[in-house]
Amino acid sequence: RTIKTTNDAEAFKDLLQASLGADEDARRSIVDPAIRKACLSQSLKTMMEICVKCLFKDPAERPSTEDVLWNLQFAAQVQDAWRGDSQSSEGSPGSPLEARRQAFH
Repeated sequence: RTIKTTNDAEAFKDLLQASLGADEDARRSIVDPAIRKACLSQSLKTMMEICVKCLFKDPAERPSTEDVLWNLQFAAQVQDAWRGDSQSSEGSPGSPLEARRQAFH
């Protein structure tokens, strides 16, 4: 849906936050049906988390462009790896923040 007002943005943020705290089916229920079944749960969750952060009212609390790009690239890499090995869905990938910490150490 198109976000036209501040109230729309706040309602969308609340919906995302609620779905993040719910189960996978709840998260998938708010995703575009065209991609609902095509994305890995961890990729979807990472994208939703970064979206919520981008919608904070206080600009100082929002992630930097670098952080947004990093998280989206992480989600894409997890998704690509899953597509390449879709026969095996053992375990779930770590969090993007943990992966980023490991990449810099």
